[in-house]
Amino acid sequence: MSTSKAIFEAANHRPQHQCFEFVSYDLEGHALRLNYRLTGGPDPDQSFCEALSLPDSLPAPDPNSPVTQSLLRACLFSFGVSYYKAALPATMKGPPISSQEADFWNLLYSEGMGEFYFRNGLPIPDKVGFETLSNPALSAQIHPQSSHSTKERTLVLIGGGKDSALVAEIVRESGVEAEALSLGNSPWMETCAHASHLKLHRIARQIDPGLLSLNAKGAWNGHVPISACIAAISSLIAHAAGFSDVLVGNERGADDANTEWEGRAINHQWSKSSLFEKQFQNWCSSHAPGAPRYASLLRPLSEIRIAAAFSKCKNQHRAFTSCNRNFRIKVSERPARWCGECAKCTFVALILAPHLSDAEQSAIFDSAVLTQDSNAEHLRALLGLSTIKPWDCVGTAKECWLSLLQLQRQGRLPECLNTLAAEAPQELTGLGFDQAWAEEWSIHTSPLLSEQWQSRLHAYLDAH
Repeated sequence: MSTSKAIFEAANHRPQHQCFEFVSYDLEGHALRLNYRLTGGPDPDQSFCEALSLPDSLPAPDPNSPVTQSLLRACLFSFGVSYYKAALPATMKGPPISSQEADFWNLLYSEGMGEFYFRNGLPIPDKVGFETLSNPALSAQIHPQSSHSTKERTLVLIGGGKDSALVAEIVRESGVEAEALSLGNSPWMETCAHASHLKLHRIARQIDPGLLSLNAKGAWNGHVPISACIAAISSLIAHAAGFSDVLVGNERGADDANTEWEGRAINHQWSKSSLFEKQFQNWCSSHAPGAPRYASLLRPLSEIRIAAAFSKCKNQHRAFTSCNRNFRIKVSERPARWCGECAKCTFVALILAPHLSDAEQSAIFDSAVLTQDSNAEHLRALLGLSTIKPWDCVGTAKECWLSLLQLQRQGRLPECLNTLAAEAPQELTGLGFDQAWAEEWSIHTSPLLSEQWQSRLHAYLDAH
């Protein structure tokens, strides 16, 4: 079958619905079901149920708590992106919310899905229909009184990569009572949590098979802001268990866009950005006061400073992997640890290399990732020498250039990369390098992070 014919047939199988319905959220103990429906149009109505098993090692959410009800609604709206994108219907129906709240969810379904729209060649809407849910008369119901414990306890979100592993180490050394939480079943989440002596709780997720079937037939598909989903459900779990903070490991470079399109920044890491973090904190303050504070402990840092700090976490070096292929739904499609041939593997190898000895680097990676011919294009894209930054959670071009040039200064740059290093921007060479490195080494202040955790971050870095 020709490519054009395959695309035509896929388009003919896309759902033709006019409305997306947020039907309900059903909580029974630790079982959470999020129900959706596509209705209207020539295709038969299609119902979906996203099933989430909350960790039974923690208390179940109290359904009578108004904070719980608000956070359940956040879960319903955030996880809905996966089902909404199948048909992109023009209207929405669901639980009534205020116009202020509708603004937040419209942002998630527009800018938050920027990569999805861009890669499918679709215009990014300013609004996607949440304004139809507005009902100011119900505003009193979405301002519950705070009843959350004031005791400081931290829930660390573990993804299995270097960033969350570093957060776990900082929290462990802070002495604050802490435990860990993950979404999914990758064994690397367990090893990272264990290396920092944190008890790990897991959320199990079951995507509705009906969505997978629609995707296989050619429904609209692509990247969704999954970190927003994790923010909502982790806040729900943390509130139920009496945690005061939910800490994640998103760096300041997560604000860096992959490309510009139609005058808008397209960012693969939008739901890891400071914009999302600020918006979610504001949403919690207005609609779920008493919910734990969701914040990134690494927001003040560049990837270079994170890599330097992680290089000293020797207990984590055999416990982590940042290769996203390890987190695929099908276990059979996961590599042993690193695939060694994707942009993420290439980036992590590059950003860590200046801070590790050759022996330490070899002990982490199974192959010489940076010198593989198959990764040459990944390197160029990471350095900003391609049109689009890789669609992955990777650092900025400046951070990548500085890492490459630092290896050259150390006399450790593989000979085959000397030609590439010669293409470095002039402002990053000579004295420009020292200034740029100092800028990336600096610790910024994040208004999204509490003063206590900002102080603990400084103390950790000073000690290491």
